Amino acid sequence: MTLRTYVGIDPGYRTGAVALVQGDWAEVHDLPVWSEGGVNTLELKHILESVPVNYVLVEKQSSRPMQGVASSFKLGMGYGQIVGALSMLQLKYKEITPAQWKKSASVPSDKDAARRIAMRTFPQLTEQLRRKKDEHRAEALLMAYQARHFE
Repeated sequence: MTLRTYVGIDPGYRTGAVALVQGDWAEVHDLPVWSEGGVNTLELKHILESVPVNYVLVEKQSSRPMQGVASSFKLGMGYGQIVGALSMLQLKYKEITPAQWKKSASVPSDKDAARRIAMRTFPQLTEQLRRKKDEHRAEALLMAYQARHFE
């Protein structure tokens, strides 16, 4: 039986992460971005082509109350770059709200919960998840881990 490879992407304009999970193997990367902002889609392509990918979950983005117009536009631009790259690579993907995937993964709403759960689920990646600001990596890992339920 061939193992399936799942990807989780936590989008961002200057932050975010992309994780790949296949059986017991997993790796996580900071979302490749340009220093001036925006997703480096060429680097994202290299990550996504490093192994045969079967399915991708990407966290759906939307503007939030009290979020500035410029911030919303930049986040939307980064999100569009990610979805465009997935489409260009002809990868099957699903846009999923944070509430949907967190419910599936039994992740509570507190900010650090995803990081704690990811460290238990992927102990081999604990060093890459040790800082509070590594929550993006943790969320991408948990989305990739849950992707098989949404395929």
